[in-house]
Amino acid sequence: MLEYWYKEKRTLVDFRRGPLGPYFDGLAAQLKTEGYCHNTAIAILGKCCLFNSFLIDQKIDRVADLSQSLADAFLAYHLADVRTTSRMYVPGRDAHVALKHLFNYLISFGIWVPPKEKTISKVYEWLLNPYLKYLHDERELCPIMMTRSKERVVSFLENLGKNATPNGLLNLRADQVEQYVKQHLHDSPDNYAAMAAALRRFFRYCADRKILRADFSGLIPPSHSYRLASLPKGMEDSELDRVLRVFDRETPKGARDYAIAILMMAYGIRGISAAELLLDDIDWQHSRIRIRARKGGKEVLLPLVEAVGDSIIAYLKHRPEGSPFREVFLTDYAPVRPLTSYSISGMLRKSMSIAGVLGTGGGSRTLRHSWAIRALGQNSSIKAIADVLGHRCIDTTFIYAKADLKALREVAMPWPEKG
Repeated sequence: MLEYWYKEKRTLVDFRRGPLGPYFDGLAAQLKTEGYCHNTAIAILGKCCLFNSFLIDQKIDRVADLSQSLADAFLAYHLADVRTTSRMYVPGRDAHVALKHLFNYLISFGIWVPPKEKTISKVYEWLLNPYLKYLHDERELCPIMMTRSKERVVSFLENLGKNATPNGLLNLRADQVEQYVKQHLHDSPDNYAAMAAALRRFFRYCADRKILRADFSGLIPPSHSYRLASLPKGMEDSELDRVLRVFDRETPKGARDYAIAILMMAYGIRGISAAELLLDDIDWQHSRIRIRARKGGKEVLLPLVEAVGDSIIAYLKHRPEGSPFREVFLTDYAPVRPLTSYSISGMLRKSMSIAGVLGTGGGSRTLRHSWAIRALGQNSSIKAIADVLGHRCIDTTFIYAKADLKALREVAMPWPEKG
């Protein structure tokens, strides 16, 4: 399979020597199966061939003798004379990624078994593991929120050091908590409101289970945000049209991104809902589309808008064949996998910037606000808008009533004249 990527015989001979020589054909076949382009594949294989030569120089003649320390030594040797002034180019990244492909291939086929890493237990694991189980089972946090909550709680427990024991937590003082919060406000760029919410939740959990002497959640200063204090940020129809014109619908990526934008403009769905849309959610026979529930909201079944259906069909003609994924929207680069909500929001933000309509925020949330504002302007009821948006509580939808400028003008009081 190396012949698929390389033509010169001397190059093939160079690959097929040494401890890794018998396995390069398999790695080359895997890169082809996963859809890597020619330049990327030969870059990966080339770095792995250099690593193989390094192993030969180190008198390593068995795959079983591979180790992470050898990989680290190769990277240090390979990058010893590399100099760059670019802030965007990271010299070691390509070599590191190439070796990761190689080691994953060897592990997946049982060719090389990595040595078991010594797990370093943390002094606070007695508390962290049950707390994470509580967040998952009782609070039903999504994986992303679980990860973020864990990071913020771990940061606090790491700060306690050796005092993160049952006795240390029981003797925790209010001034220690206050000092940590002050230090966070001074040093950390992390979102304070998110940190405060995570720590309050953690302190309440500890207080309920008598892990702390008192509930310290009240020591976390609130981050004031007033309900309905700001207008939702939407876009005019002309601006939405300018965004749609950015996409080159003749290319696979352009057809995909156009379909995503049309879908979100038509239904006001979240980026995560677009990312998790399945082929099974589209009922072509009855012209319906299912939007799955998010954030405790409702699942909704909506008519399939013709423009949405046409754009998805146009993209499906470019969609990689034989993909095991049921998600509609996949990456346009290898290895092919479902898009994430972050990549969708980033794509939309970039498209808005190119169209010259990027305001504060941008991304998928702006399209969601735009849909709700347009629906309200067309005299749709708040209840209907809440159902389509998947809001569990109708009060969440009332923020969009402030943006109905047409209705606000009708009830506005005249400006008093001078007497």
